[in-house]
Amino acid sequence: MSAFLGPIHYRMYEKIMVQEELLRRMADKAVQEGWLDSGADYVQSEGRPLEEIIDEANIHGWLSGRIESVEKRYAKLVVKILTGHEERLDDLKAVAYTFGAEKAAGKNSTAGECYRRIDDCTLDGMPCDGVNIVTDKSETHFCWQQRFDVHGAYWIEAGGKAQDYYALRQQFIAGILMAANYVLTSSGQGEYSLCRND
Repeated sequence: MSAFLGPIHYRMYEKIMVQEELLRRMADKAVQEGWLDSGADYVQSEGRPLEEIIDEANIHGWLSGRIESVEKRYAKLVVKILTGHEERLDDLKAVAYTFGAEKAAGKNSTAGECYRRIDDCTLDGMPCDGVNIVTDKSETHFCWQQRFDVHGAYWIEAGGKAQDYYALRQQFIAGILMAANYVLTSSGQGEYSLCRND
């Protein structure tokens, strides 16, 4: 491990790579279905270890740049796929769910462990942005507040709708929770709860 890189940097890189893989799978689906000729404009295939590619003189800036890049490409890809074909959203939701299921929390996971698994696999800016704040937790539930939307602007800029991002994210998280005894609910306004599915 580099003397300049800590566990949080590796964790952020892993979160970015999960988003890159989700994007790649959606691009592959689009090509397979004939919606796109190629996904090359959207997919980045970088599999080298973090310490081989990061700018150690600008670690925060490098990671922030990678987050912005994958967010923009994901939005542009999905908007391209859905423009004039809103019905394709259901197919993309299925891709998101299947990939989430591959990242599934364990069957006997606690609410806190389910939250950690969701957080491991989703990208909400940099940790210093403080997007998600835990508001309540117990043995049977885990609640948090998404203080602001770090995704919607990319979708609007791409000519799409922020709600499409959240519809896909919801299915991705449903896949993550598919084996666990918890369900994610939201009362709106960025408030989320993991509750037992009894």
